[in-house]
Amino acid sequence: MVLDASAIVDLLLDVPTAAAIQQRMRGNELHAPAHFDAEVLSALGRLHRDGHLSSSDVSTRLTLVERLPIQRHELPSLLTGAWDRRGNLRLVDALYVELAERLEAQILTTDERLAATVTRAEVPANGRTGQ
Repeated sequence: MVLDASAIVDLLLDVPTAAAIQQRMRGNELHAPAHFDAEVLSALGRLHRDGHLSSSDVSTRLTLVERLPIQRHELPSLLTGAWDRRGNLRLVDALYVELAERLEAQILTTDERLAATVTRAEVPANGRTGQ
């Protein structure tokens, strides 16, 4: 299973779909492209700047991210495939899709736009898969 940063951020924020995200992750081998951590950091930083999380809250959540048993995959081998998908995806999302295709795996995401575009995407809140 490939984890999209949106799903992990929602899990870290304990939103109503967090239990479904956690349940879906359980028992699966977890993968993400290497930029995953930067996307999570960026999202948490935005929430801090907007006053939704304290500095301590962000630090605690970053420690949790560091401990997640996720295999991070280097980006160079994913770049060309991601570029080929530029027509209907943001390039950072295309990296997740390229990795999922290579692994023949689902993408766990809470990004409705990504899920609507990609057949391998799964939104745990509603159990819906893409396209």
